[in-house]
Amino acid sequence: MSDIDMDALLAQREEATGSADTFAFTFAGQRWFAKDPIMGDDEWKDELAELMTDVDVAEHYLGAEQYEKFVAAGGRAGIVHLAIREYVKTQQAEDSQGRPTRRSVSSAKRRKR
Repeated sequence: MSDIDMDALLAQREEATGSADTFAFTFAGQRWFAKDPIMGDDEWKDELAELMTDVDVAEHYLGAEQYEKFVAAGGRAGIVHLAIREYVKTQQAEDSQGRPTRRSVSSAKRRKR
C-alpha cells in the first residue's frame, strides 16, 4: 500500500478551488466563500464547537464581514447550513468515486454466483 501524498492532495485542491480550506457557493447571484468543515484549523474548529446558535455558526463559516454582506443580500443562516450540507455531500460522493478498490455490494453478490 502506498502513502497518501497530502502535500500533492492539498496543492491539487487549492489549484481546483483556489483554496485548500474553503469552498464557494452561489446565492443571490453572488459567490460566497465558506470554511471547509474538514480543513478548518484546530483553533477554528474549537471556536465552532463553542457556538450555540445557527446564526453564530453560519457567521463563523463565512466570517463576520462576509456574513453581514450575505444577510444584506437576502441570505440567512439556514442557507449557509444548506450550502455546507451540499458541499459535504458532494465531497463524499467524489471520495467514493475515487476509491477503485472499494467494491459495491452488488458486485460482491455477482462474484459469488
